[in-house]
Amino acid sequence: MNGVAIVIVRKGLGTRTLIMGLGLIPGFDQNPFRAVLAHEYGHLTHRDTAGGDVALRVNQDMRKFAYAMARAGQAVWWNLGFQFLRLYHFLFRRISYGATRLQEVLADRASARIYGARQFEEGLRHVVRRQIEFNHFAGKEIQEALSKGRALQNIYALESEPQKSLEDEIDKAMNRPTSEDDTHPSPADRFRLVNRIVCQNQIGSSGEMWDLFADRDAISREMSTRVESLAKAGA
Repeated sequence: MNGVAIVIVRKGLGTRTLIMGLGLIPGFDQNPFRAVLAHEYGHLTHRDTAGGDVALRVNQDMRKFAYAMARAGQAVWWNLGFQFLRLYHFLFRRISYGATRLQEVLADRASARIYGARQFEEGLRHVVRRQIEFNHFAGKEIQEALSKGRALQNIYALESEPQKSLEDEIDKAMNRPTSEDDTHPSPADRFRLVNRIVCQNQIGSSGEMWDLFADRDAISREMSTRVESLAKAGA
């Protein structure tokens, strides 16, 4: 549970549930958040979730089959069945990953048309930064709490001085090139593409995302308690 991801979960034939980790909220301005949310709703508008789980299951099943062959000692160069599986998985991955990258670009365009390229870029930058920061600081706090046998601090309120290693990691994540094995284009490529989009409307006033919560301390403490229970159960 990294607390920062935004995912769309498919339930039944027509129900979609959007889940956002609480770790994204600190420091998130409302307008960039709207742009990120518009991206996710772009996936729903384009029906990107109407069958994407099939490709995921096929990919997972091929990987499981390859691991089973390896455990059985059949993953050898003269086994035509194993070589066919390798080639088929390579082609399947190239095609399906390319399709998901296109879906991301189209969802980015939908967001930028409504809220503008600048708001989308700011929102995506925040998401990437928080994923790295939260995983680092929360992971460090969980390990320290378990090793010392103490209660977990509120991991959604952790503050620390900037660290060069983290800034380097964030910069690398932002500016890395897109590869054929990426399901999402790199942030730098996404920024470049949305800058071509003309925004339709002017967005309203802004504020911090935490301002929308009646009692942010209560909800962050509740989530920290759940994370602590899961951490102790898995220790």
